[in-house]
Amino acid sequence: MQQNNQNKQVLYSFLQQTGIRFADGENALSLLARGGSDRSFYRIQTSEGSFVVMTGTSSREEVEAYVEIGNFLYVQGIGSPEICAVDRKNGLVLMEDLGDHSLYTIVKQAASRGEVTELYKKALEFLAEMQMTVTSRIAMCDCLKNRSFGYESFRGETDYFLEAFVKDLCGIDVTKKGRLEDELHKLAAGLVREPRFFMHRDLQSQNMYLKEDRIRIIDFQTATQGLLQYDLAACLKDAYVMLTQPECDVLLKYYMDCLEYTWSVDIDREQFAVTFHRTGLQRNMQALGAFAFLSMRKGKTEFLQHIPAALAYLKTALSMLHEFPALQVIVERAAEAVVARHLLDQAR
Repeated sequence: MQQNNQNKQVLYSFLQQTGIRFADGENALSLLARGGSDRSFYRIQTSEGSFVVMTGTSSREEVEAYVEIGNFLYVQGIGSPEICAVDRKNGLVLMEDLGDHSLYTIVKQAASRGEVTELYKKALEFLAEMQMTVTSRIAMCDCLKNRSFGYESFRGETDYFLEAFVKDLCGIDVTKKGRLEDELHKLAAGLVREPRFFMHRDLQSQNMYLKEDRIRIIDFQTATQGLLQYDLAACLKDAYVMLTQPECDVLLKYYMDCLEYTWSVDIDREQFAVTFHRTGLQRNMQALGAFAFLSMRKGKTEFLQHIPAALAYLKTALSMLHEFPALQVIVERAAEAVVARHLLDQAR
């Protein structure tokens, strides 16, 4: 309790230094949902409108990355929030309020699947614009120009999946040697050979907002350089919003149309789609690792509800690719363990 009071005093002091004048009433400062990170976000009601302040950032490096990348994207006309003030010592960032209309919340309230498809088309137009625009200027950002999502990063994600999800949550002890190791090496080695573009790294529905009919983004501090299909897979194979396979097929084609006809990117569509599904494997293994870690180690059990969707995406991709039989066995065993765990929890 004392620590919370101290943190609030630091926050209030920071806001006073920025010249913020609170609106009258008890709701002048309200805590927003925190998601999977240890950071907290507060909405501040002022006489000039609302702002958001980020607190609880774990390191000065993370604050620097958030501010530098955020400012860079904002200047390029990409939808990051405008950053108004920063307290680097205490890890506080005051920024524009993007509102409550995330892609996630809008899709959940959509009146039809056709409306959902149109929303995602808008998101994909933004994605292509962000990738093409920012990539051509990435050398202008010191934080980004030397970052790259390489082989070690891909393998770090799959190791996370095996350790946090398969072993810790599902109770399956998997050796990293043999056929499974060969398949995960092949997956990472293939993806790392793809051309490099700007990569947000977590472009899922809860990190995209619609404000004044324009897509805006948050959680860009871990952005890097990587393949086009990673952000695409994060968007279209998102465990928070389950798209059907026909919907995904339509949207994948739409995105490739955007690349080819709007941005004059020459792609082999068949190979691009295969790489997309391989990247979907990678992305959903990372998501499952995160869901397991957050629920078991951080006590955020609400993330357990998204595990079936991520597993379903894995199963669908594996049924298309036919080149990861050892991984397919592990995923099937994990799915059985998840069902058994759910039934056990219900029995309690």
